[in-house]
Order: sequence, then C-alpha cells, then structure tokens
Amino acid sequence: MEKSFETLIKEKYCNAEERWYPTSVDVFRNGFIAMSSDAEGFHPLVDNLAYNLQYLQFLEKEIQELNVSSVIYSMLVKTYVITGMGIVEGIFSYVIKSNGWWKTNDEEEVLSSTSEITDKKGITYRIRTIVNKKVAPVNDKMNFDDMIKCLKHHHKALSVDHLLYPQIDRVRDLRNRVHLQKGNNEKDHDYNAFDYIVKKEMRNILYELLCSPKVSDQRTLHNYDFLKPEE
Repeated sequence: MEKSFETLIKEKYCNAEERWYPTSVDVFRNGFIAMSSDAEGFHPLVDNLAYNLQYLQFLEKEIQELNVSSVIYSMLVKTYVITGMGIVEGIFSYVIKSNGWWKTNDEEEVLSSTSEITDKKGITYRIRTIVNKKVAPVNDKMNFDDMIKCLKHHHKALSVDHLLYPQIDRVRDLRNRVHLQKGNNEKDHDYNAFDYIVKKEMRNILYELLCSPKVSDQRTLHNYDFLKPEE
C-alpha cells in the first residue's frame, strides 16, 4: 500500500522507513540506458531528468491528496508545467545533439562600426557594418521553439505520434509565465491559464515522450506509472 502525504508532516514524527518517498534517483537514472552515454552533456542531463521526475511525483502527491484552494491548485499546475516542459526540453536537446542537428555557426565577428546619415527631408539612417571571419563550426544557440521546429521536421526521431509536437507547442507558451508580467489583458493571468486540462495535457505529453524507445529502457516504463494518462 502506497504511503500517504500525511507521513511527511513533521508533527507525525514518522521515521525514514515510514515516510513516503518518490522513486529513487538511481532507478530513474538507470531507466535512461536507451540514451547514448557518449552524447554531449549526457550525465548531467540524466541526473537532472531524475531530479525533476522526483519533483513531479511530489507535485502529483500534493495535487492528489491535499485539499487546497483553487488558486493554490493553479499555482501547483503552473509549477508542474514549468518542470514538465524542462524535462521535454532536456530530452529534445539530447535527441537533436546526438543526431547532429544542432545549429552551428562558422563565423566570428572581428569588426563592427556604425554611422549615420541624414537625407534632405531630415530623416536619419543608421548604417551598421559587421565584418566576420570564417572559423571552425561551433554550436550556436537553439531555443525551445527552435528545438520543436527541428523535431517537427524529424518527427520520427523519437518514435512518438507526430501529433505530440502540436500539443507541446500549445503548452510551451504557458511555460513562459515564469515571467509574472506576462499577460495581454486583465483576465490573462495565471489563475485562468493553469487548470486541470492543462495539467492533463502536460502529463500525457510527458508519459508518451518518456516511454519512447529512444529515451527509456522499455523494461522500466513502470517508473512512469504516476504519469499514465487517466482513463
């Protein structure tokens, strides 16, 4: 029988063996043997995936067992989405790098200058001159949107349903609400943005992605039972 959230309350004085604990980091970490350990940044990525999966388990426990206000529920869903999309982004970065699809840059700026001219109508134009030199290719920056577009093009890379990418795109913008000033009108705030439907979609995205044979050992998929889509 699974231990309850109540075992974490300090006043209960439960010892380590009595307390609820998420799946161990080592168990999560060992499930990623489907990913190549030779890939750039593999070891810190796998560690971070394990830590964040533990945190998602904790959030699931809170949501399922605590009777919280609607505002607190929205904030829990917001944290769930931010954490979940971090996991998605980490997996995407691994897939793109391991397949050699990461953007590269073979130019280095050596000189730049700016000048201004004003025409007869009084309009001022700014002229910027940049001189680059060719160098050996190095990894360039790729944001999350770039990664999604890349894997939409290579949608078979993860052996998941291609419809997963539009779902990720829909949830991606919500992750940017880590910036509290985001919002286009008086009703565009976190309370209205994060609800049960968003949480359900994030959970489904994670489960399908983590169960990919390109990500996890298929013998360890029970590790993600807490993310299984609800019937």
